[in-house]
Amino acid sequence: MDAFDRASALEAKQTEVALANHMAKQKNKVEIKSAEECIECEKAIPKARQEAVKGCQYCVNCQELADKGKL
Repeated sequence: MDAFDRASALEAKQTEVALANHMAKQKNKVEIKSAEECIECEKAIPKARQEAVKGCQYCVNCQELADKGKL
């Protein structure tokens, strides 16, 4: 086994470890489903917002109020 073979083997092992670490992190992620209706005003939350803000529970207006501490 020459230097190139050792370097190749080391690179393959590092890639394997990095991939295993990435997969472990992905398993630990819990995706919270976005609400279809605002939990405050009960108006429909647009699909675009649901996809853009994963796990959103408020419509834009109510979210702004919540961020300002007015809910």
